[in-house]
Amino acid sequence: ARRHRLALAACCLGTAMSVRTVAEVGLQFESFRNIDLFHQGLYHLKTRLYREEGGHRFLATPYRFFSSRQQASEGKPSKGKKNPDHHHLIPAHIIEEQCTFSTRSFLIRYCEEEVELDDVGQFRVEYDGIEEESEGDRKAALMLEVDLMFADLTQHGGADRFGEQPDVDSTEFKSVSSQLFRLRSVETGLHEFVPVVFDEFHFCLATLVVHTTLLDFRLRVNPLDRVLVPPKPPTQGKAADDATGDGRPRSPAAVVVLCPGDRGMAFGDVDEGAGGAGASSRREASGRAPALSIAERLFEGGDAMALAEGVYAQQIGTLAASYARQAEWYHTVVEHCLSDEVREALGVPVVPPDLVLPEGFAPSASSSSSAAGPSAARGSARSASSVVPSGLKAALERRLGAQPSKEALAAMLSLDVARVSCQVLELWHQALHISAFACREVAAFLRVQWEDQLFQLWGTSVLRETLESPMGEPEDLTVGDRHDAIADKVARAATGKPPLSVEDLSLMPPMEQRPVLFEQRYAAKPAARANQGYSLPVSLDGGHVPSAPKGYRGVHLFVLVHGFQGNSYDMRLMKNNLALLFPEAIFLCSNSNEDNTEGDFGEMGIRLAQEVVNYICDWCPSGALGRLSFITHSLGGLIARAALPLLQEYSSKMFTFLTFSSCHLGIFQDRISLFNTGFWVLKKWRQSVFLTQVSMGDHDNPRETFLYKLSKARGLESFQHIAFASCFEDQYGPLQSARAEICPEWDAQPDKEVYREMVENMWAVVRPERVRRLDVNFVISENNLDAFIGRTAHIQFLECQQLMRMLVHNYSALFR
Repeated sequence: ARRHRLALAACCLGTAMSVRTVAEVGLQFESFRNIDLFHQGLYHLKTRLYREEGGHRFLATPYRFFSSRQQASEGKPSKGKKNPDHHHLIPAHIIEEQCTFSTRSFLIRYCEEEVELDDVGQFRVEYDGIEEESEGDRKAALMLEVDLMFADLTQHGGADRFGEQPDVDSTEFKSVSSQLFRLRSVETGLHEFVPVVFDEFHFCLATLVVHTTLLDFRLRVNPLDRVLVPPKPPTQGKAADDATGDGRPRSPAAVVVLCPGDRGMAFGDVDEGAGGAGASSRREASGRAPALSIAERLFEGGDAMALAEGVYAQQIGTLAASYARQAEWYHTVVEHCLSDEVREALGVPVVPPDLVLPEGFAPSASSSSSAAGPSAARGSARSASSVVPSGLKAALERRLGAQPSKEALAAMLSLDVARVSCQVLELWHQALHISAFACREVAAFLRVQWEDQLFQLWGTSVLRETLESPMGEPEDLTVGDRHDAIADKVARAATGKPPLSVEDLSLMPPMEQRPVLFEQRYAAKPAARANQGYSLPVSLDGGHVPSAPKGYRGVHLFVLVHGFQGNSYDMRLMKNNLALLFPEAIFLCSNSNEDNTEGDFGEMGIRLAQEVVNYICDWCPSGALGRLSFITHSLGGLIARAALPLLQEYSSKMFTFLTFSSCHLGIFQDRISLFNTGFWVLKKWRQSVFLTQVSMGDHDNPRETFLYKLSKARGLESFQHIAFASCFEDQYGPLQSARAEICPEWDAQPDKEVYREMVENMWAVVRPERVRRLDVNFVISENNLDAFIGRTAHIQFLECQQLMRMLVHNYSALFR
């Protein structure tokens, strides 16, 4: 009978009227960190929320903002005149005509500068509901647009001069970078950590926490939706209007108009547009007269009491479920993010008050079980009800009489929905203020879940295998071809994990465009069972997320070494992605060999070693060095290996040695190819010592060449992790040379025993369990000369951020 009443109510709601779901979104900006911005100046973040439907963008309405700084400072007396806060020259604000919320402004002058924002903006959005789940998810999805706004202070004498005498009124802001996110199922109560990372030319991080809740239901007649439309071309003389009178920025691209629709009437307002000029205009826009009352909309053409029971169960049940989810989040924040002292000082109860329900409702049996966290078991808005009707018909008859009129039922329904909605709103604001007060703790708490989710998402493109064969002897002689074939199958067959609730649309490309990573590790001792082939990762390598507390003292120094004819800027993108997840680490992008990459390897190793020693003395004095790691590209791996014997005083600190497509065994010229032909011509023409050494032509006796001697040098055995990354399509770093393993094609070479000895020398004193080989299969769409000769794949190790993010999230044990 209850299902029949719900179906009848749904039919009524779907045909006679359109219920609008009211949801709220809280954007909590915790901090901003400059990782690699090119320009000093004044910045702020501008946000807009909208949903896309029928080719239009329907904007959410920002209506409130506050700062946890204001909450903490309320009641504190001011101590005279203070100097201007350069990170608060322009306060957070809302531009109503653009439907945008902007954080406070902040002055960026230094690399790695971090600014606490603690600004919270609230948006309210309405959309049609209640729909089928798939359709409801589509319509409930919101798009979040975050713009990085920048004001050039050159005309003010630069950032330092502006900081002394800020002239806010004359600053003009422009958007220099933008990020787009998709918020899914906002009605289920999201609480998500969202790092906002802008493009590689404006590499910075804004730490954002997104909160959402379902708040109310409305039945409106022709609501006026705010719709974003393309701007008109600027006219002469409009440039001066780019800023408001108080110096707040105004974007000329935001043009908002009000668009009427035919949607019904408001629960709480009884009839928002039934009379007056507003109703007349909407009546003219729709072409037909609206209903005179909610009663006519709800109860026309059916048993009023049966319809009322169905609508009650649906609306009250859904609001009660929203309250339960907010109560769970409230309890989580108070328990995990507030200390006992703070909780007592704030007077915050650990458990929020119970929801007061209308007569005729009782908690369901399943509502007493609590979830393990804020992301646990989110259902749809319809299925997550935590209350059930219990004698609802009898309760309505007691309150309204045996045969209540349609008008009385509609008024009682509006009143009860409003009462429950008010309790949801009150708890929502309490939870939001507590989350804002403990903004850093909340962000850290939610970040752990985000890191685990990223590991699972990127893990669909990572295949792992444990081998028992000796490290120098390949178990599969055609490993490159086999990985290439498997990667094609993975791209075609894999559908990927469900996306995040708040999805960064620039973070993760479709499966068919992602690189596929093959990891091969080696058992410490021969195992009893045979190799079972590749498998997907099921847990974080090392058991720790990137943000877990480190188990050592001191700082982690990463030395990044470029390759042939490269420079320190080549490694900046890798450095930035590491700094993003490991802010306490320090980085040395080596530049000591930028003008000498064609010289002698031994001399380049000496210069690199001296550069590392000087950096440690300057930045890690008095034993402040905790770990020392090397990340190298191409022939930079050989330069780093040449420097290791000179850095033995730091052998106890050596942690990770990661090379991207480095020719550890040199460049073989055993077959005719366009690359080898070009390499031979370049070696003869340039008379380069480096090219001669890397092809083992620097001595008549191959056992006297630099590469052979380097294979016997010590240093690799001191590292806890050794990872050699290679690519089958990269001819600049031949596969077997980059993997440092015996090549089957050597059998026809006169110096095959020399190559075998080099491989054995390298791995002789290295523990197998510390070694992993990472074979990368890039998706290369270009069909040009660079792709043909393998240069494109070689450069991808420097430019493919998908690979870099896959490494830092799925192999965080290498970088912690």
